[in-house]
Amino acid sequence: MNTRILIVAAATSLIAPFAFGQGMYGGAYSQPQSQPQQTTTGGQQKMTTSTTTKKVMPVGVKGYLDEQIANSKDKKFHVSLNGKDLALSPATFHSETKLGGGKTSMAVDMKGGDGKVYEIDFVTSNGQVTGAKVGKVNGKAP
Repeated sequence: MNTRILIVAAATSLIAPFAFGQGMYGGAYSQPQSQPQQTTTGGQQKMTTSTTTKKVMPVGVKGYLDEQIANSKDKKFHVSLNGKDLALSPATFHSETKLGGGKTSMAVDMKGGDGKVYEIDFVTSNGQVTGAKVGKVNGKAP
């Protein structure tokens, strides 16, 4: 009887590591690593790897302005009026107006370096800014 128990114990101690994925290497089970794709052309090897990045689009006018200002060298929002570049800083955000078809409009008062206040009209579609134009300069149409 003792011989049977000894044989079962010895067999179990040999089989158990393989059953739990530890094998002869003593470590935990490891997943196969992905290898870069290798291409052979004329005796030369090329290694190529690819990564995918997803750009997160800003949502709404404030998000759009924040991104544009952050990426600008002078930390201003730039718009063209009569062929002249204007560097503007946001001052006042007006309420949003629904245009229909998932589009909305929002006006933002912005101060220029020349001391004038420019009202910029932004159009959004599904939360993404699709257009911007100068609506008023110091309260008057340009």
